Amino acid sequence: MHWLYDLPLVLLCLLFVLGSVGIAVGGVLLARRSGLTVSPEDNGTAAALHAFVGVVYAVALGLIVVSVQGDYAEVEEASMTEASAAANMYRAIDGLEPAARTRLHRELGAYVLLVVGDEWPASAHGRESRRTWAAVDRLTHAVHALTPTSPTEERLLPEIMEQLDALLDARRMRLFLGEQGIGVVTWTVILLGGVITIGFACFFHMERLRSQLLLTGLMGAMFGLMLFLIVAMDHPLWGQLSVQPDAFRSLISNYARMKVGGSSPVH
Repeated sequence: MHWLYDLPLVLLCLLFVLGSVGIAVGGVLLARRSGLTVSPEDNGTAAALHAFVGVVYAVALGLIVVSVQGDYAEVEEASMTEASAAANMYRAIDGLEPAARTRLHRELGAYVLLVVGDEWPASAHGRESRRTWAAVDRLTHAVHALTPTSPTEERLLPEIMEQLDALLDARRMRLFLGEQGIGVVTWTVILLGGVITIGFACFFHMERLRSQLLLTGLMGAMFGLMLFLIVAMDHPLWGQLSVQPDAFRSLISNYARMKVGGSSPVH
């Protein structure tokens, strides 16, 4: 379903809204033609039953929307934590000897640039960035191979290792949650629940067909909007309505101010 996330947001919204409205209107016309609408005397009873179905479905759909938004917020927080760890790590590296400092600055800067320029666009299309994985491996190996040559480096090494661990943990959280969806079972419940709720409304009897088509169509449009919101935010790193690497962009813009000795890790 990656093709859905490649569509412009407006087109994606129209796809779900118009599709839901079409199903609702078609259901009303089909029920009328088949003679399956309830009699006017039974509209009150049917309305009470439909209210129960609608409330149950609305509560379930609301919980799903909250869950999707929660995952989105967690990915955003993981991204900020990862960028903060990279910034703290950069400053801790400042106290190392020139040779080690230059190498680690270069490896860290290359990783941050690849996260923004290569990994984020790849994640938006459901792919992984091998170049970024290679960069984080080089950074990890460079830190692990660091041998303190002075008391200052002995004091800074644990802090550098701690920030590296925080960066790696936040990275794993960002990639895992950013590519996870709500699952086939949940989507089945959402779609079947929507069909039942809208389909139930199609069996009501109203004297004016246009009024019934309008009201049922509005119900379908609301359902389509909720579907659009869930789809657009379901995978926090996919599509246009996704978490953006703003924290990393800010970090890159600050590297010029953070650089030491005239050398910059950004090339």
